[in-house]
Amino acid sequence: MADMMNSALSAIVSYQRALATTSHNIANVNTEGYSRQSVSLSTNVPQNFGFGAIGSGVRVSTIERQFDQFVVDQMRNSSSSYHQAQAYTDLAAQVDRLLSDPNSGISSALSSFFNSMQQLSDDPSSIPARQGVLAEADNLTSRLASVAGQFSGISQEINTRMRSSVEEINGLSSHIAELNEAITRARAQTGGNEPNDLLDQRDQALLELSSFMDIKVVKQDGDTMNVFTSTGESIVLNNRSMALGVTGSEFDPTRLEITLESDSGTREISGLIRGGSLGGVLNFREELMDPALAQLGRMSYGLAEAANSQHRAGMTLNGELGGDLFSIASPEGVASRNNTGGALVTVGITDTGDLTTDNYLLQYNGTSYQLFNARTGAAEPTTGTGTAADPLLAAGMSISLSTTPATGDRFLIKPTSNMSGSLELAISRPDDLAAAAATRVSAASTNRGDAALVSSSVIDATDPQLLTTATLEFLSPTTYQINGAGSFTYTPGTAIDINGSRLTLDGTPAAGDRFTLSSNSGGVGDNRNALALANLQDRGLFEGGNTSVMDSATTLLGDVAVATRASSVQASSQLSLLEQSVARRESVSGVNLEEEAANMLRFQQAYQAASQAVSTSNSLFQTLINAFR
Repeated sequence: MADMMNSALSAIVSYQRALATTSHNIANVNTEGYSRQSVSLSTNVPQNFGFGAIGSGVRVSTIERQFDQFVVDQMRNSSSSYHQAQAYTDLAAQVDRLLSDPNSGISSALSSFFNSMQQLSDDPSSIPARQGVLAEADNLTSRLASVAGQFSGISQEINTRMRSSVEEINGLSSHIAELNEAITRARAQTGGNEPNDLLDQRDQALLELSSFMDIKVVKQDGDTMNVFTSTGESIVLNNRSMALGVTGSEFDPTRLEITLESDSGTREISGLIRGGSLGGVLNFREELMDPALAQLGRMSYGLAEAANSQHRAGMTLNGELGGDLFSIASPEGVASRNNTGGALVTVGITDTGDLTTDNYLLQYNGTSYQLFNARTGAAEPTTGTGTAADPLLAAGMSISLSTTPATGDRFLIKPTSNMSGSLELAISRPDDLAAAAATRVSAASTNRGDAALVSSSVIDATDPQLLTTATLEFLSPTTYQINGAGSFTYTPGTAIDINGSRLTLDGTPAAGDRFTLSSNSGGVGDNRNALALANLQDRGLFEGGNTSVMDSATTLLGDVAVATRASSVQASSQLSLLEQSVARRESVSGVNLEEEAANMLRFQQAYQAASQAVSTSNSLFQTLINAFR
């Protein structure tokens, strides 16, 4: 009877724990990250008698969580990839809408400006047409300033996201370290039994951490999980967490970078973070926003430089040479905050055709300067010594230092990054628009040959003799002199340069034929310079003269659209993979209420049967006791 009682009591205890575990599963059916637990039962050690062994009942051997490490690892990887693509898409979509919107984009404003210049060429003396050009030019500069302002807002959003992500990452890594310690302590206190709920909490924290950045998880001694970035930087070691931080970059305090604190000190790791929403934000800034801003800046500078050069070659309604049509900021060179010397850097642009959209890193090694592409890290060849008289020349830029830097000093060269928001209209009066060419050529009425003017244009508006009258007289059908001096060979169709102007004749002149180059003052009906300004939209200014302003705007819009679409497709694909991983985990670890209800009924019936066995054993025992009374 004692054996019967002990077996029945062991069953009651075991099924009571099975019912408690089932109840725990049901209670946590909606708990995120919870893994279903199951009770494993095993027989107690039987008692051996001469005739055989009699069972001693049942016991709970383990309470296991239903868990698949491969599925969990896959879910973490999918989570990291999805949140990276989604963060990139969210920010890229803002830029795409900004640039493609006809009411806020750049392409439409550029088209309207060049169209207004074309309309001015139809009636160059029209004040309303001139006002239209100024209005469209002002609209273009306002549009560029607005876009630059929007980019500044996106940059602030990036900084906000970085701060928030770092705060969340630090909280999660600290929590994981605490759970490592709690799990180790729980295992020691229970003789090595698994603290299932703590393990679930740690897995959930790791999953949440993977949504911010790609991580590698390494188990140590069967208890703790060490966490590293995908590039091997320690985030959690045993029960210690390494804090991330944000700080202004070496060259720009408004541009935040990620730092990591460790025993060896604090260092910047922005370039080492992959995956997750934080990785997506950093990728967006590096791969899309920075190049887009630089492209806008290069386009703005190229437009300003070409338009100013052409406008200075024209004549205003008041008979004066045209001045600059636009003003724009100079390229930027920034000294590192870590520099020990006091040298300042000045950057100029020497050739727009060679100008790229990249930034450059200039450093001084004590004897010479080294210039590197900040995006690719490739060395950029230079000429010059870096002084104002002999500046360094590279990639369409001139770079000069105010004094010799200290060894190891570094400078960030940003040729175009901050230019787009600085473009402004330099004139305000319609009369000051130089629609006419600065010079004109007239043929003498006494000319007897059939030589005729094909074209004339200003090639050097700074020539001090530009508006000085000059006479070209033919000595013979194949030779000519200028202002009575010299004897130059004439070839039909070949350009003739005089006092900063270039004229082209065709045909055969007669000896004594004359052409006079003079100021175009009073030429209010002349539209040659307005036409030349309108044609700037198709003139190759960048990439060695192969890309125009309009091409650059179209390429920028297309690049942003393609990047946005690609990231959106990637996000959708990764979301599908994440959902599949979640579904697989749920199939393994999720709580099924129908199954739990069946288990509840099964364990309840077993419990009731064990209780009946206890009752029967007690009744038999009482009968035996009563027999001896």
